[in-house]
Amino acid sequence: MSGTPDGRVPGAEVTGNPPPTGDALPLRLVVLADSTSFTDGTGPQLPDEPTLYPNVLARRLETELDRGVSVTVIARPGTTVRDAVVTVRKDRHVQFDVIAHADALVVGVGSFDHAPAGTPPALQAMVPYLHPPRLRRRARQWSHAAYPRLVAIRRGHGRRTPASEFDTLYRQLLEQLRGLTWGRAAGVALGPTSHRSAYYGHLHPEHAAAEAAQLRLARELGFAAVASWPLVEPHADELNVDGIHWPAVAHEAVGQALADALLPQLRGDAPVIGLPEAARRAGLTS
Repeated sequence: MSGTPDGRVPGAEVTGNPPPTGDALPLRLVVLADSTSFTDGTGPQLPDEPTLYPNVLARRLETELDRGVSVTVIARPGTTVRDAVVTVRKDRHVQFDVIAHADALVVGVGSFDHAPAGTPPALQAMVPYLHPPRLRRRARQWSHAAYPRLVAIRRGHGRRTPASEFDTLYRQLLEQLRGLTWGRAAGVALGPTSHRSAYYGHLHPEHAAAEAAQLRLARELGFAAVASWPLVEPHADELNVDGIHWPAVAHEAVGQALADALLPQLRGDAPVIGLPEAARRAGLTS
């Protein structure tokens, strides 16, 4: 089949609206997070649940910017900073089909890393590979039963991911995101939550220090920063039965705070995340 010089097929009619361009395109919001992004006070929810903080954030951005927003959440239960680094370095779909096209990023990892340490993570990681299945089930039961006891013995001190290791990996994560978006995206880091959980012995003495260090590093690397626990703690009596995940009212507060952090960047009133330091040293520009 041949066409005219402008690419049209003779006799064919052009119907429908032309493809959107510029600001008519939906703003692409990407949330890289853990289970707090998809679980509320009653349990895990479907991605389109309107009360979850990514959707609260998307609606606020739509209203304020008078522009559609498409939101993609990359999350799974128990996500650590190491998991997030592996995802943004190894998953080609996430790298180039999702993050590289993002207009705005929310980085909501760290809560699991900063939780009080009980059973060593290395031992927990081995459990799925144990055989036969009966041994695997017993090992999993032992691990979960021992965890709160070990937290209590340590009085809540020690983190699942040691502070120095977390800082190194978190820096790698944020710098990779800056590189994948070529520094042009708006970005905000959501600080780690705390808990009222028997599994963690109702103890979390290192949370404040961990949160401050994480958000300080995020700001250093060009991201706005939002502390989650001050927004969630007033509603701690309504936490999920696990004592960890947030009720809808807390999701609303977190979503609104994230919007407050992103809007100045999206309007051009505050700097976006920029390029990694290595790229700037090499003289590259976004």
